[in-house]
Amino acid sequence: MISVTLARRYARALLHLAAREKALDAAQTELGGIAAMARRDQRVRRFFGSPGISRLEKIAFLEKQWKPRLSRPVYGLLMVLLRRRRLDHLVAIADEFQKLAEDAMGITRVVVRTAIPLSEGQAGTLSQKLAKRTGRKILLTREVVPALIGGALVSLDHQTIDGTLATELWRIRRRLLAARVHGRG
Repeated sequence: MISVTLARRYARALLHLAAREKALDAAQTELGGIAAMARRDQRVRRFFGSPGISRLEKIAFLEKQWKPRLSRPVYGLLMVLLRRRRLDHLVAIADEFQKLAEDAMGITRVVVRTAIPLSEGQAGTLSQKLAKRTGRKILLTREVVPALIGGALVSLDHQTIDGTLATELWRIRRRLLAARVHGRG
């Protein structure tokens, strides 16, 4: 398994090259598509990961099938990974690239968990408020977690905003248990 640090290095290199060539959107779409194909199709993973298939065969395949369809930065990344025998780590590199590209484009992914589904209006209002607070574009993912009882749990940029009823009840319980009750006696 490739380390996150190494995957981030390749992703950062692709980000700089794609940004310089003004092909960031294309690189994000292309690399995401290739990674999705590698995730779902075991034959693709086997082809690129197999030492039994020569490097020349893999190069010929990339040249014929993918070079005409890919931007120069993405095709260059594939060739570097092939030369260094790291094409089997493409999915991890694509995941890191996705994060770096979104950050470079001013996008923040937010997950909001609620006990009942948020309406479109509530989701829009939350997105607007978070965009105003962060100064970034918000991509909101909604999840329903009935155990939260009520309120919302919002996760963004390594931060969690916990406004759930379950957590508030836990806090009240903790305060009650810690309180000393003085009775008559």
